[in-house]
Amino acid sequence: MKNAGFFLVLLILMSSCFGDIDKDIRTDLQFEGNEIFNISLSLEESLFFPFQSIDYFRLSESLAIPGCPDVIIDENNKKVTLAFSVKKECVNSLYVPRSGKIHLQYISKTVLESIVKVEYEDYTIRGMKIEGTRDFKKVNSLLNPNRRTESFQDLFIIDGNNSSSRINGDFTHELGIQNGILTGFSSTGGLEGRNIAGRPLKMTQSTPKNYFVDCIKDGFLLPTQGAENWQIFRNETQATNHRMVYTLENQCNSIATITLEDGRLMVFRLTE
Repeated sequence: MKNAGFFLVLLILMSSCFGDIDKDIRTDLQFEGNEIFNISLSLEESLFFPFQSIDYFRLSESLAIPGCPDVIIDENNKKVTLAFSVKKECVNSLYVPRSGKIHLQYISKTVLESIVKVEYEDYTIRGMKIEGTRDFKKVNSLLNPNRRTESFQDLFIIDGNNSSSRINGDFTHELGIQNGILTGFSSTGGLEGRNIAGRPLKMTQSTPKNYFVDCIKDGFLLPTQGAENWQIFRNETQATNHRMVYTLENQCNSIATITLEDGRLMVFRLTE
């Protein structure tokens, strides 16, 4: 009887431990879902800027630019600095708070090739800090005149606890231009790196992400459609798989739905 009692207590303790482990795993997946959304938002929210010519910033009023930044232009170095701060007069329909600076360096490599280098300086959006640089290359071509290719190494996304994701990426962007004005763009590509917990991660886009400039100008920064497949590796061969899909709820208002490895759904809106 004593042995039976001992084994009963042991079984209860083991069940309790397994319950805690299962809870930790489930919480871990939700944590990964939040990080996935934050990384994607950090990458896409500033895409509008490097797709504009330097003349756009010369001619545009601050309040007409998404986020209403102060614009400083260094004509000698062909460098545009966008300085963001809270402005009560910024009348975007959906105001997404930004702070800090984004630098855009316009570099002509050859007659046929040019680059816009994006650099972040103490830049945050929705409490996330972005550090590093991104290169957007344009090659003058009759076949693909509106294509831009993007690459970056060691871009950091830092949360409010000063924990960081580090990522490398390569993307291709197709611009929609009418009468010399950017109306929208689509993006495809992928990234890899490590997440906040130090685990390797990888993302590939299974469906292009599409954006409308009129929506971006009104503060709606999420794509109207698109899908991403994410892998977070537990070891060299095992990974959890999450999928994020963007859908349009109404007009410009999009949502991001993440299906976690265990089938649970997480839904993100900028309006929340």
